Amino acid sequence: MKLLGAFFRLIRYPNLIYIGLTQFLLQYCVVEPLLASSGEKPSLSVLCFVLLSISTVLVAAAGYIINDYFDINIDIINKPEKMVLDKIISRRWAMAWHTILNMAGVSIGFIVAWKIGQIYLGFTQVICSLLLWFYSTSFKRQVLIGNVVISLLTALSVVVVGFYEKQIYESLEAIMSQVGRRLIQIIGVYALFAFVISMVREVVKDLEDMIGDSKDGCRTIPIVWGVLPAKSFCYGLLLGLQLLLLLVEIRIAIPGWYLAIGYLLLLVQAPAVYIYILLRKAHLPEHYHKISSLIKLVMLTGILSMIFFKIYL
Repeated sequence: MKLLGAFFRLIRYPNLIYIGLTQFLLQYCVVEPLLASSGEKPSLSVLCFVLLSISTVLVAAAGYIINDYFDINIDIINKPEKMVLDKIISRRWAMAWHTILNMAGVSIGFIVAWKIGQIYLGFTQVICSLLLWFYSTSFKRQVLIGNVVISLLTALSVVVVGFYEKQIYESLEAIMSQVGRRLIQIIGVYALFAFVISMVREVVKDLEDMIGDSKDGCRTIPIVWGVLPAKSFCYGLLLGLQLLLLLVEIRIAIPGWYLAIGYLLLLVQAPAVYIYILLRKAHLPEHYHKISSLIKLVMLTGILSMIFFKIYL
């Protein structure tokens, strides 16, 4: 049981649940109701959607393993009490599981792409796998690029569901149809939300891990730019997030989605303001860790807002 628990910690199972939940809500609270309103059905069957979600989760799990594999020297300094590799699971087994999960995730992705007749979509998982590898080996040690790569991959976990809908892959005419445009707009907003909030969290994590990162030669934003500029960067991202949410609230006020507006104000915007306040005061690793955990909570409440499309559409 100890080994099994260590394995689940290694693959960051709460984050994998986030990914699966995001894709489930997008498919069945946004895509399906939106298509049903125009008398259409999703391109993915229930089985194909489940396989696509499993594929995404497996590739992400492999990414977490390889990240820990190359971060051992950093984790010894930053979080020795949370380490799994070399303490419970050997490096050799970690690399084996990384390979197995990657191969399984990519293979399942190609099977789903083949089932809908768009085999090229299978390369989405290949690209994600390669980006996660290069992130762990190189990108995360460079200024900004590592943060951008992870944030793009977070957004891609949302967008990938849309890739498999014929309104997006079939033709320009399908994209420009009313349903196609609405689908792209909604998925685009959630992808942008995921990208921005993930960028904030990545920089906050860099602030938390500065000591270990600097000793390992990493050139993260706080190390190269400084703590105050890194915080200012986060302030700008949080402001952009607030503007995005404001635009969404104005848009959904037109059809009278007032319950959704109240939800966003109370459970997404207000916590984002609280994050800003905490970040201004933060100066210790434990402060940044608390902020990082709160950002994950805002990510969850943002994801759960998809439920309102099921209610109103």
